[in-house]
Amino acid sequence: MAFISSQKTAPAGLSKPVRASKASRSDRPAHQNRWMTGVWNTVAIGFAVVMGFPIYWAALTTVKSNRDLLSQNPTFWPRRFDLGSYTTVFDDPDLPTALKNTVIITVGAVLAGLVVGLLAAIAVARFRFRGRNFFIVTMLVVQMVPLLSLIIPLFLILKNIGLYNTLFGVIIAYLVFTIPYVVWTLRSFIVNIPKELDEAAMVDGCTRWGAFFRVVLPLTVPGLVTTGVYCWIQAWNEFIIANTMLSDNNTHTGMVWLTGYSAGPTHAADYGAQMAGSLLISLPVIILFVIFQKRVASGLTAGAVKG
Repeated sequence: MAFISSQKTAPAGLSKPVRASKASRSDRPAHQNRWMTGVWNTVAIGFAVVMGFPIYWAALTTVKSNRDLLSQNPTFWPRRFDLGSYTTVFDDPDLPTALKNTVIITVGAVLAGLVVGLLAAIAVARFRFRGRNFFIVTMLVVQMVPLLSLIIPLFLILKNIGLYNTLFGVIIAYLVFTIPYVVWTLRSFIVNIPKELDEAAMVDGCTRWGAFFRVVLPLTVPGLVTTGVYCWIQAWNEFIIANTMLSDNNTHTGMVWLTGYSAGPTHAADYGAQMAGSLLISLPVIILFVIFQKRVASGLTAGAVKG
């Protein structure tokens, strides 16, 4: 009986200091966390203001009158709103053709990059073959190569095969930077999908392609969305290859059109029209990112945890 009583009283005597220490520990971090949260929120707000001010100023320039634009003292809010800059941009006959070419090239590069890159990522993640590690490292190294250094080889190749100054040729050139990114990113998603799921599907009667379409592909959708959005942004905003490979006004993309529009003698000093053209070219990317924001955020971490 004495032994039992000592077993009961010992935890009771130790419970008070343990609870007190826990309470004191929880009180201190709570106060410190509130203070640190306020500090980091202030830093984040300041960073957001610094990063967002150029966008605000560009949008403000598009609705200013010429008097406000040429004023010696800058105004942070227009005296009156003037939408003439947008009218000037939409009156340019080359804008619809440039936007159409940009959409064709971007969609083609993204779809081709996702299809080829997904198949390559599956091969790297699911199969063992000679040179596999070398291939993986090559995909990483290719992304480190500056795009400017590839212009001359791409120009010579496309010219020799008769695809210079064609939209299809630019799509092929864009695969140089879309496919390595897709392979490297999707590989981490596919590696974290257990092989037992494929084997269970094939045991149930699926072929290897059936297991791919019914098991692997649905689980890779977050990664496809993430890589697709980033490939879209890269292809839509690309300028160097498009400016080098497309010499005809009928094949210019939006970025090439914007450069020629801003540097032309007619609109070189029309800052409102230049900013309006810049916002119109950037608007599809902004809308796409806002629509798929949640999927992109979830896709960035979907391949981070194995299991």
